[in-house]
Amino acid sequence: MKKNFLTLIIIFFGIFSSAQQIPSSYPQNYFGKQLDIPMFLSGNFAELRPNHFHAGIDIKTQGVEGKNVLASASGYVSRIKIRTGGYGKVIYINHPNGYTTTYAHLKKFSKKIDNIVKREQYNQKSFFIDFYPDSNEVKITKGEVIALSGNTGGSGGPHLHFEIRETESEHAMNVLLFNMPIKDKIAPIIKGIRIYPITENSTVEKKHFPSYYTTKKIGNKYTLSSIPIVSNKIGFGIETLDKMNGTNNRCGVFKIRLLIDGKTVFEQQAERISFDESKYINSHTDYEYKKSKNKWIHKSFIDPNNKLSIYKKLERDGTVTFRDDSIHKIKYIISDVYGNTSELNFKIKSESEVVFTKKPIGVNFIQRMPYHLYNEFQSNSFLLQIPKGGLYKDINFSYYAKPHPKKRWSYIHTVHNENTPLHKPLDIFIKCKFPNSILPSKLIAVRKTAKGKVKIHNGTFSNNYFHFTSNYFGSFYIYHDTIPPKIKALNIYNGKNISQQSKFDFKISDNLSGIKSYNCYIDGKWVLLEYDYKKDRLTHYKHGVITPGGHKLKLVVIDKVGNKEVFNCKFTN
Repeated sequence: MKKNFLTLIIIFFGIFSSAQQIPSSYPQNYFGKQLDIPMFLSGNFAELRPNHFHAGIDIKTQGVEGKNVLASASGYVSRIKIRTGGYGKVIYINHPNGYTTTYAHLKKFSKKIDNIVKREQYNQKSFFIDFYPDSNEVKITKGEVIALSGNTGGSGGPHLHFEIRETESEHAMNVLLFNMPIKDKIAPIIKGIRIYPITENSTVEKKHFPSYYTTKKIGNKYTLSSIPIVSNKIGFGIETLDKMNGTNNRCGVFKIRLLIDGKTVFEQQAERISFDESKYINSHTDYEYKKSKNKWIHKSFIDPNNKLSIYKKLERDGTVTFRDDSIHKIKYIISDVYGNTSELNFKIKSESEVVFTKKPIGVNFIQRMPYHLYNEFQSNSFLLQIPKGGLYKDINFSYYAKPHPKKRWSYIHTVHNENTPLHKPLDIFIKCKFPNSILPSKLIAVRKTAKGKVKIHNGTFSNNYFHFTSNYFGSFYIYHDTIPPKIKALNIYNGKNISQQSKFDFKISDNLSGIKSYNCYIDGKWVLLEYDYKKDRLTHYKHGVITPGGHKLKLVVIDKVGNKEVFNCKFTN
């Protein structure tokens, strides 16, 4: 009886272990918890984000800031960075086992770290810093409180962003491979697929357009309600996501595998990501479908200039050519780190080449632009330069120009299509004519998106052309910014006694080009102001630099084209 029971245990754990996706090479008990509250995630590793794969996990902080952030393992602080967007306030800790942990969107550093930060900020006369302490300067022990959680940088709400990086390569590793205390018994969700005609002679449903198919779930597996009809070279894509116990947030999947008639033609696995590769997400996903339909599609075929290293199995480029008149079996297998798996099984009907009316290239077609070459286009008042490798695949470049309906300093130049992604920025030169009353340094380029949003590009003027760069195609014209930033003092004014205040604040804003710099001086000496760009707030926390008595304050705010606003007042401390 005991022997049989032991056998059952061995079988059970053998099955359980085989279901796990975690490679044995990752230390399983080295890194401890990062917060002293229950651990639930609002985002996981390799989740799809605009222009990048999510490089860590987002740990919920119960909807508030100020939770104790704990060092996940012993080591030393190797880097501290503060910036407007991105990670906001962030700490990096190097560990003896060859990994680095990252703690981002912090509200406040611990006292011993903050002392070093303040010293560096006053040395550099800047709130924004990026510096690397000596390895012996800030030693950290496992479980030590290193900061308070916050919502700084590009965070969309209070949480702790946590990463594990390989120190030498700086590659971000899938944190969940290191045995984090996360409960996940939920299999990935498969919402739909999209089928793509790849060549000019390829068709889906007898048309040269991609088609989207919604899945239906039967038991624990998914299928389609119809049998798609395809011809010639075809690519597949899948809309899938993962969920975890205790949270309703959308997370990314770990592994996607595509089989055609029982043969694996494509497999991806989110084990590690190089930050140098992360922007290839714009080629890995269906960029146009995300822009137009707000659906994230993992393409199971790759563009010529997609150099992601997450692909573990690839037959040719992941596409398949169908020329016979028969039925083919398609299977997707989707897995998360914890071994939860979902399957999508469906059939497609292959037909021999279909004769169809081809879509015209378009009235604004100018030229074919190969992805692997430097490309250039020039008109009477416009020049475009696309660097080699700036495109993910060849494009039929289109362009047109028209006068602006309002008084602006150039035509509106519509450069290709904003739903086409770029890997490297464009160089754009637009000829413009503006009044003598406007200085050339005040010029800006304006890009208006299809959704009506205005984006500003700063640049330089020379030889009648305004030169700037853009990471996006779209519609551009030249205007100017001559309006200085605005400063509003919130709790300090001329003659005020601030001795009972722990801080004083300003609200700053700019209408177009954006804030470039701000500097505050008390009695002629630079003092630190923290900048919260989400609230347009500058704050000085009194920490011993203002002596008792009367003082003169001067705040200077400059925008990105040099417009300046100055606030002066006298106060008593």
